[in-house]
Amino acid sequence: MDSLLNSVDSQLVLLIAAIAVVVLVSQLFFRILSVGLVPLIGLAVIFVGLQSLFGITPKQVWFEVSHLPQMAMKFFSSLA
Repeated sequence: MDSLLNSVDSQLVLLIAAIAVVVLVSQLFFRILSVGLVPLIGLAVIFVGLQSLFGITPKQVWFEVSHLPQMAMKFFSSLA
């Protein structure tokens, strides 16, 4: 058994392991990217549409989003 382990080049094993890790990590990266890419494209389309059609900047949209809970509280309290 020792002769079998001694005959295997450790650099070759390391190279094969590194290639396997790169393949697995790249597959994981592409899966994460494909899942997250669709919402990012949607957000980009919304921001570009708002900017080009109405002149609304992403900063203005972010301001409204950050104040959404307060506006919702005012709205629901005015209904009651």
